[in-house]
Formats: sequence, C-alpha cells, structure tokens
Amino acid sequence: MSRGRRAAAACGALVLLALAGCTGGAQEPAADGAPPAAVAAPSAQDAVAAAGTALVDAGSARVDVELDSVTGPMRASGPARFTPFAADLTVALGTRGAQVRVLDDRAWVRFGGSDRWQPLSTGLVPVGAVGGMLHAAPGLRDVVAAPGTTDVDGVAATTYTGSVDLAAARAGAPDPAVGTRLDELAGLVSPTPRFTAWLGAPDAAPADRGRLLRLRLEPQAPATGTQTAGAAVPGAVTVSFADPGLPVEITAP
Repeated sequence: MSRGRRAAAACGALVLLALAGCTGGAQEPAADGAPPAAVAAPSAQDAVAAAGTALVDAGSARVDVELDSVTGPMRASGPARFTPFAADLTVALGTRGAQVRVLDDRAWVRFGGSDRWQPLSTGLVPVGAVGGMLHAAPGLRDVVAAPGTTDVDGVAATTYTGSVDLAAARAGAPDPAVGTRLDELAGLVSPTPRFTAWLGAPDAAPADRGRLLRLRLEPQAPATGTQTAGAAVPGAVTVSFADPGLPVEITAP
C-alpha cells in the first residue's frame, strides 16, 4: 500500500474513533498519480457512538442535568468525573437549593447556606443514569441526522434522533459497574427510550466538531391525545456537557 493510501486509511479510522482531525469527504492524493480516494463519512449511528466514546475517554466534563420527574423538575450542574464517578453539583429542586457531592457509591447533601453535610442515598440523584447514558452506544437503533444545524450553548450543532435498547447496551457493557448504571437509567427513563443527541457541526470550531454537546433520553411517546404538546415528559433526562477533560478533584466532606 502506498504512503498516501495508508494516510487516507488512518484518517478514516480517526474519524470513526474520535471524530477529530479529518472530516468526511477529505481526500488524499495517491503517490502513483491515480485519482484520490474519498474518505467515507461515518454513519449517523457511528457518529453518535464515537462522540460518546470520545467523551468517556476524556474522563470528565462539566455537566448540566435536567430531570423531568412526576414531582417536578430537578436541575443539577457542576464538574463530574466519569470513572469512578464523582461529582460536585449545585442542585435546584423547585425553589429549594442544595449542594450534592458524590464519590462513586457515596453521596452527601447540604441545603441552602448550611455548612453541615448529611449522608444521601445515591438513588435520590440520577448520577448513575448520567454515567449510563455515555455507555448506551451498543443499544443505539434507527439513528438519523436532521438537516441543518441548531445552536447549543453558542455552538453550531447537528441533531441526531433514534432509540436505545438499554438491554442490548447492558449486554455490551465493559464491566458490572457500567451495567448497574444502565439498569438505573432504564428504571429512571424506560428500557427503550427515545434519544436526541446534539453533536458539534462540521462548521463548528475545531475543538467542538463532532463533540457530544447535549444528550436527551425520554420514554417512548404516550398514546395520541394523552400528552400536551410541548409539555415536560415525566422521566426524561437531559445532560449538557462542556469542558471535556477538565481536572476534577473531589473529596468526601
């Protein structure tokens, strides 16, 4: 194989694995003068899966979590490390605020301006579900990309939609801890949720191209006429990601 063809193949592999560097449609001239071969763009499913993998590999990010529960909306934001999971989150529960700190399977909370931390069951905050969302790639189904771009926190983004078979994702989980997080996600949303993913568009800044900016999972649509248009869907969870790879140092209070 010529040097030019080896370079083109390597470029294609990087597209699929990291969504960084070369983009679909790039060409590399052949050393023998033959017409250059176009590097195929990744499929919609591969693009979403690779974006999740790249974020997991980054190890951490600043997250903004929105959960639509039957008791009302919950929002949490702050730095998070994915493995082992750790987070320091500012949480809003309706009009009440709190600080939640998580270290793997332990969690603590302090309310309002109090300096007193109290133990908290990790089942009361969807931290496991957040981690599970990033390992759902083996269960992606029927992924399609919408035409055009939309703005996500100032970044031009391509929107992808589809569904997730969380049982299939669990079968492909790399370790039991990931399987547990996927189980938590299935219990929180549904075993086969719909998803919407927003990835940095090809014309976004280089650092944002192909990056997973936001991910939303929600239960399959209810029967026609039972859901008000535009209303929050109970069980839906949306996570926005920023600053992938940021240093996260969290200690027990």
